Amino acid sequence: MALLEMKLDGVMYDVLKRPIVILRYEDRILPILVGNAEAFAIANGMEKVEMPRPMTHDLITFILKGFQTSLQSVQVYKLEGGTFYAYLMLNQEANGEGDMSIIKIDCRPSDAIALAVRMASPIFVEEEVLRVAGQDSIPQEETEGGEEDEGEEDFLD
Repeated sequence: MALLEMKLDGVMYDVLKRPIVILRYEDRILPILVGNAEAFAIANGMEKVEMPRPMTHDLITFILKGFQTSLQSVQVYKLEGGTFYAYLMLNQEANGEGDMSIIKIDCRPSDAIALAVRMASPIFVEEEVLRVAGQDSIPQEETEGGEEDEGEEDFLD
């Protein structure tokens, strides 16, 4: 299957006040339920808010940069039992001579997205995941009535 490069639209809250990250590919969106702390980290990263002390995702970013490792991309590769799975695809110098190796690390999508925002890295979603869990994008004026879509499933990070 193909990986699709997504745009991070932002963080919003559903009718039950649960935080949701919205990824977009053309006219499709992929909503992912996340925790409050992760939503805060993603929103702060998007707004480039600087905290007085490094938060967890900032610390991880500093560590990766300190080891001359870059985040090549985030890949949301699977949806199983209502839970999304993601990889961090890291580039690291392999031998001190400029050769790079790719390291794949399993990660929650929310943590991966929080890092991608901080490191300006692309976010990819497996085409099948978007097909199964994605939704057609609805223009904002149609959603202001506040009606919840019946049959809508919750997908967790």
